[in-house]
Amino acid sequence: MPLFIFTFEKVEYEEQDCSEEDLIRFMRHILDKMQLANECIVISLIYLEKMMLTGKIEIRNINWRPLLFTALLLASKFWEDVNLWNIDYAEEIELYPLKSINRMESEFLSLCDYNIYVSADLYSRYQTKVRELSNPILGNTGPKNSRLSHFNRFKQGGASQNP
Repeated sequence: MPLFIFTFEKVEYEEQDCSEEDLIRFMRHILDKMQLANECIVISLIYLEKMMLTGKIEIRNINWRPLLFTALLLASKFWEDVNLWNIDYAEEIELYPLKSINRMESEFLSLCDYNIYVSADLYSRYQTKVRELSNPILGNTGPKNSRLSHFNRFKQGGASQNP
């Protein structure tokens, strides 16, 4: 006997192209409303890539919002000292109901094989790339020692980690 009975409904939606400004506005809205650290941006990008590679999911115009939202939610739980509850996101952002947020978080973790660890080296590489992309003038002229060794959330040494 199956535990769940699934039914499919045809849902009407209007697919719209997503611009860079849409992504930035969406991320900024969540970061500002939930008062998250900017480091959550880099960690969420790592999580998105992990999810894409491990779960074989493509980010499309129809799914980028829930995927980005969930990546930011998980990044905040990894990075922030004081974690917010999913109900806080549901009430403050008012984008998804609590039941949907819980389900998206569970599915996202499953697609990442429950591996949301981010090493200092991996974080540093992503942060450097994001800085280069966001400010091409910097290029490779950023600080020489950007290993972020002062962050105690990351284990130093160990095996190199791919997303």
